[in-house]
Parts: sequence; structure tokens; C-alpha cells
Amino acid sequence: MSEEHECYIEQFPHSLPHRDQAELRPCGHYACPPHTITYYGTGEDEELVGDYCMVCYTRRFPQLCPDPLLRRALLGES
Repeated sequence: MSEEHECYIEQFPHSLPHRDQAELRPCGHYACPPHTITYYGTGEDEELVGDYCMVCYTRRFPQLCPDPLLRRALLGES
């Protein structure tokens, strides 16, 4: 019996649809595949390469966030 988890992005305003079931990501949050982004690096930041839930990705790489609504919500955090 598998336990279903809510996608972490649901705690924040966003405009992106969900598909599939949320899975635990390396950042420690559950996210469905459309809300998971793999960062491939620039060749100079190998320690940052990997999968991130979109919330952690936006916090780490705000200029790369594909959802303006989520970016505004997270950059407005104190």
C-alpha cells in the first residue's frame, strides 16, 4: 500500500498543472514530475547539479523559474 503525498508546490501560488503522483525528491520535498526540475549545471557548479522540487529550484535559481506566479510568491518571502 503506497502512501500518497501532496506536491510541495501546493503551499504556494502557482499556475502550473499537476500530473502523476508526487515523489520524494533529493531536496526532501514531495513533487510530481512536472514540478521537478533537473539542474544540469554550467560546468563550474557540479555540487548544484541534480533534481529539485520547483520550490527549491526557484529559491536556488530564481532567474530560471518557469512560473512567474511562483517566483513572485517565493521572492516575496521574508
